Amino acid sequence: MDLLVWVLHELIEIYMFIIIANAILSWFVYGTQNSTIRQIYWWTSRIVDPALTPIRRALGPMTRNLGIDISPFILIFLLMILNGLLLP
Repeated sequence: MDLLVWVLHELIEIYMFIIIANAILSWFVYGTQNSTIRQIYWWTSRIVDPALTPIRRALGPMTRNLGIDISPFILIFLLMILNGLLLP
């Protein structure tokens, strides 16, 4: 059981890193011609977008005029709560 909790904890940590990388890459991907950055952004988006899309839909009306996507912050916050529940 402890091994399963540890593996879940590590997977959540890796997923949070991917979310952060995707958010940072989103600032640069449209202003660059570098295909490596575009490919990394495309792969991280495929991993992260299924979790971010429901949050974006829920926040859409509230953040439409804000000009910044706060859904990655909310997802990371929720994952941190889940991690806290896994590891006392």
